[in-house]
Amino acid sequence: MEDSTDFLLMPMPDTDRMEQIGLVATSLWQAVPDSIRHVSDSANLVLTFNTPDKKIFLRLASERDRRLEQVEAEMDFLSYLHKGGVSVSLPVHSVNGRTVEIIRIEDELLLACAFREAEGDQFIFGDDDANEKEFRLRGQTLGRIHALSRDYVPPQGKRRFQWNEDDLLCNTERYLPRSESVVWMEYDQLMSWLRYFPKSSASFGLIHGDFGPTNYRRKDGQLSVFDFDDSCYHWFAYDIAITIYPHGWRREVKALTDSLLAGYSEQINDALPTTEDLTGFCRLRQLYMFLSYAKRWGFTNLSDEQQRWFAQKRENIARGYNLPV
Repeated sequence: MEDSTDFLLMPMPDTDRMEQIGLVATSLWQAVPDSIRHVSDSANLVLTFNTPDKKIFLRLASERDRRLEQVEAEMDFLSYLHKGGVSVSLPVHSVNGRTVEIIRIEDELLLACAFREAEGDQFIFGDDDANEKEFRLRGQTLGRIHALSRDYVPPQGKRRFQWNEDDLLCNTERYLPRSESVVWMEYDQLMSWLRYFPKSSASFGLIHGDFGPTNYRRKDGQLSVFDFDDSCYHWFAYDIAITIYPHGWRREVKALTDSLLAGYSEQINDALPTTEDLTGFCRLRQLYMFLSYAKRWGFTNLSDEQQRWFAQKRENIARGYNLPV
């Protein structure tokens, strides 16, 4: 999830668990022994390993968080986007010919998917001209994804979830104490706003859900997109907001937003969000990030770094989020 303050240290998985996963990767995707490396362990456990001819990323999601048919729908959407001309990291079939394998590690069922490594470089902020070109390319890529999404029909019995079926938004009381009054006020205001927000096939469909530089690579003037684990049915404007939200503090945010929308309008020019709407969806993203870490960490036995993170986010929510007109 792209946020300049969201890349906090996560605990490494234990050695025994890694060894079990290594055996799975070796047997199902022919991993080279001793090539498995830990990448991240946030929403999902992500590892990388080598096969005799390529580098692979292995994602393991708990069945408590994702159902098999949801992950299969994600794989189908990737294939659909690829056929439509979007550069995406495609799944790698296991030796069983499957894109999703169900495995048991200790007492937990995990949904395992392997993906080819995306080629290219990760974006790093540079001069204004380069930044604006990058955001225009982001807009073009998102626009293409959304244009294709308008016509996407999932396979029978396989469907991604609606935005309001997300565990963080429909079971918020499990993770957010009522003592978090500022956050609850923001939650109530945004849910009320979205309850009456216009929805049509032109403005609402299957989105990426976490589109930022950690989830794409650039090569030869094209973005190769990966990590569609947060893909859900949502307003397209939310996808746009996700990619601009972390940069609201930058002096050049208006130029970046204009470049993003200019690129987007090259693919879709009949449903551009207003600045007011984008601001609302940036607020939603800010809230979502708070809830995500509330679920992950809870509010007891926090490190100093985690306490500072929550304090800063509370302050940001209380202050409000505004994009310049």
